Amino acid sequence: MSDIRDVTPQKQVKDTVQFILNYLRHPIREISRLPEWHWPVLFIVTVAVSIISGVLAGLIPPNFYKIAAGVILSPIVGLVMTCVMSIFFYYYFQVFENRTCSLRKLYTLVLFANIPFYIFQTIAGLIWIITPVAFAFAAMIMIVGLVENFQLEKKRAIRLVGSILALVVVVWAWNRIDIGHFGSNSSLISSDN
Repeated sequence: MSDIRDVTPQKQVKDTVQFILNYLRHPIREISRLPEWHWPVLFIVTVAVSIISGVLAGLIPPNFYKIAAGVILSPIVGLVMTCVMSIFFYYYFQVFENRTCSLRKLYTLVLFANIPFYIFQTIAGLIWIITPVAFAFAAMIMIVGLVENFQLEKKRAIRLVGSILALVVVVWAWNRIDIGHFGSNSSLISSDN
């Protein structure tokens, strides 16, 4: 018996948007059942989410250069970081778990775990402390995704993602100290207006 499916571009776009909206409503539940999207769809979603986040961050507070960076640099950074993290997890599973996982599924997990981070980043220009909170939220979703989709032991997932989170927060804090944001300006609200 043949399987007849509606695979028109409009249907694919509608299904993609519907999954993203469902994910935004219930990220912990939806990260457990990742979609089986092809690479072009994953890259388009990564670029779109990066651009939207970058442009919104440039609008809060409004700054033409930040908006331009959101359109030009954000998708490049988003793609590179998602690819790097996906490859890291791919080789982690091969070396430490003695198994090969789908790189595409790992990429999908990293992409969706980072969507809340992108959302939080839109207001990071106003409230600097939101960045480590966004990192923590993305880490929590990543842990659930690794356990549910790749059957990684929960303690190992927490240690792995917790180590990455600690490293990222240290680098972020070092960057904040290096550019002088912590010195005399130690309030939770940024004065970069």
